[in-house]
Formats: sequence, C-alpha cells, structure tokens
Amino acid sequence: MVKKFWLKASIALLINFKTWAEEIKLSTIFPNLKILGMKSFRNVYCTYYRNTDEITCGTVTCQTHVPFGNNFEEEEGLETKLPLGWYRIGTLQIRHDSSWFNLYRRRASGSGYWDFYTMIPERNCIGNFGLHAGENLPGSVTLKDKRCFDRLIRQIERKTTTEKFDVYQCRKCIFNTCWLGTRLLPSYREYLTNLRSI
Repeated sequence: MVKKFWLKASIALLINFKTWAEEIKLSTIFPNLKILGMKSFRNVYCTYYRNTDEITCGTVTCQTHVPFGNNFEEEEGLETKLPLGWYRIGTLQIRHDSSWFNLYRRRASGSGYWDFYTMIPERNCIGNFGLHAGENLPGSVTLKDKRCFDRLIRQIERKTTTEKFDVYQCRKCIFNTCWLGTRLLPSYREYLTNLRSI
C-alpha cells in the first residue's frame, strides 16, 4: 500500500514538473519516461559514409561532394575526405549568407577534442573541418544540395540539446607534432551532437 502511494506520488510529481524535468534531462536518468508522456532527450547522431559520399543525421540523408585537393595533397597521398574518427558538431555559424557547423575532432589519445581553429598533429597539421553546403573544401563534408543541408540543420537543431565542452590547441604544429606542446583553451565550446566518419 505504501509502495503504491509513493509510486503514484512520484508519477504525479514527474508529470507536474514536466518543464523542470526537461531542464535537468531526467529522461537520460530514467529512459522509460516515455510511458509517462514526457519528452525523450535522445539526441540525433550523424554518420558520414566516406565510401558512398553520404551523411545521415537521424532520418535525413544527404549526398556529399567528393572533396578535391590541391596538387600537394595528391602528391603526398593525403586523403581529402573527412578523416575517420569521432567529431563533435558545434553550433551553427552564419557569416556572409553562408552557414556551417564547425567539427571538433577527438584527439588520438581519446581524451578531449581539438579546437576547430587549431592544426591537428594526427592529420599532418591540418584542421578547420566543417559541415556545410558551400565551397567544396578538402577535409570538410560539403553537401551537394542546399535544401538538403537546411533539412539537416532542422534535424540537428530540433532534436538535440546544446552542451559545453573543453577543447585543446596544438601550439606550433610541425612534422605531425606539437612542438610547443598542447594547451587547454580557457573558453569552452558548445556542441549539439556527435558525428562519426566511417
């Protein structure tokens, strides 16, 4: 009898404080909150398929350009597609009527992520990976269709939650090493979800 009372009281409390529950993401603690009619906070995740030149985020799949590199990259045998691995997708950036997402690559050590603006030693001191529908750039995921990119934006922004994370900077990247070491940047970055390049 006491158990039933506490169960009913708990359910009533959860239903009455629905917005509070959303703010602290109770659904990540209690995955069965859908039974109670509460919003589930399962983020949309993205996958970039290098072999088929497609990206999928949730239910949206878009075709991507095959990136072309300059002669130096081709001579050195560098891959111009987004390198294999895990990335965090930053918040949408808009400048001069073009929009894109910064991609933050996970460090090879597995601890932390590289900043968008830093040169990454595991990638021959190249950085600035992005997800966009603009100019076809090596190392970025460039969508062929702007309308499909807009659908991708809606899918990512509506079904994910913004979180903060720390990023690292490689100081003076030469010959695939950080000659002056790495440092944790003082200001955090915000990200929406994760992307895996396979």
